[in-house]
Amino acid sequence: MSSARNSATDRPTHHLHHDWAGEKWVSDRIVRTIAEYEDESPDDLPPLSDSINPNALDRAFESVDGTVGKAGCITFSYYGYTVLVQSTGQILIKKNS
Repeated sequence: MSSARNSATDRPTHHLHHDWAGEKWVSDRIVRTIAEYEDESPDDLPPLSDSINPNALDRAFESVDGTVGKAGCITFSYYGYTVLVQSTGQILIKKNS
């Protein structure tokens, strides 16, 4: 289960964690989280596909057999935020200034 560790006002960089083996789509979690930070509905935000291929993001680090997948990270910009997704499940979301 993903969990927000900081509210939008605590720090400029927000930390989430994604469980590649147990959770659905990291792309949906990122959109919902940014919508929450902006006090908007996820449906009111632009499609994530304007910034990155959501299907590729969701599958980049998943493991077929439940073991640790490929190591790496993906960084992209979305709706005024820089998003860093790591293979460890760590997600950093920072509002651009």
